[in-house]
Amino acid sequence: MARTTIPLTDTKIKTAKPTDKEYTLQDGNGLYLLIKPSGSKIWRFNYYRPITKKRTLVSFGSYPAVSLADARQKRENAKELLAKGIDPQEHKQAEEQRLFEEKNNTFEKIASDWFKVKSKSNLQETTLKDIWRSLELHVFPTVGNIAITELKARHFITALEPLKAQGKLESVKRVAQRLNTNFG
Repeated sequence: MARTTIPLTDTKIKTAKPTDKEYTLQDGNGLYLLIKPSGSKIWRFNYYRPITKKRTLVSFGSYPAVSLADARQKRENAKELLAKGIDPQEHKQAEEQRLFEEKNNTFEKIASDWFKVKSKSNLQETTLKDIWRSLELHVFPTVGNIAITELKARHFITALEPLKAQGKLESVKRVAQRLNTNFG
């Protein structure tokens, strides 16, 4: 017969004192609070990996930064992933990787990579410098740090409006043409 676990309360967590050995306070359904001799209190969730069926655990952060309610919500999210056959740790790593790539794939980075390829073409050195300089002056200040996945045509229009306001319509045309030809 399975043990019944009485869910934790904030009072029980706050009054838990460190001892000379680590100990746990169980909340149920795999969630527990690890109390360390140093006094730190860490939320952990114990589960079986969907594919290997090996027991493992994931840390949800330390108390009080992660409240009891937050830890329970994280446990429920992890259980939902497990019900779909997804390992919560692998899902978190994949999500962090996706966010990292999204954050580091800015317009300026993509433009720089494109320019390296373009530099190997048969264009004159002065033409290449002119292309890059126009991007540095008129496009990068406005859209350079925006993730490529978030860019819209409106961002580029906004970037070129100062040139238009100065009456430099030929420059607007040239920069827009470069953007369309190479990034469109």
